[in-house]
Amino acid sequence: MEKKDINVEVFEDAENETPQQPVYQVRPHMYEKFKPLSAKEIIHDVLFDQLATKSYDAQAAAQWTKDIADIIEGKIKNLQFKRYKYIVNVVLGQQHGAGVKVGTRCIWDAEADTYAYDSFINVRMRKILSQFSHFLFLICK
Repeated sequence: MEKKDINVEVFEDAENETPQQPVYQVRPHMYEKFKPLSAKEIIHDVLFDQLATKSYDAQAAAQWTKDIADIIEGKIKNLQFKRYKYIVNVVLGQQHGAGVKVGTRCIWDAEADTYAYDSFINVRMRKILSQFSHFLFLICK
């Protein structure tokens, strides 16, 4: 049997390198935190643009509600806050002059999650919109 020379090079970095552990981020950094004022401005603008010239129509109300929720969710996603999930809740009703109370609940982390809220009321209809932003902390980098 012949002996063969084998050239083995050892890199210094390879000797000292330790395997990286996964990084779990359970809170957003301050600069990554969702800004509810930005969402409130979007909600206000969309509600005004979509409803200012309309009168209440029971047949069209369901579609208006879906359209407004989709527009607002899309615009809020365009703000590109990392690792947030958005829930948009829209309530549309006819304005008869009587009062109405709407309550929404959401279980969340008070340090990372937040919400934005706005309403639109004219002579014929009222629209109440709330949007919740949840930080997803179960994702590994």
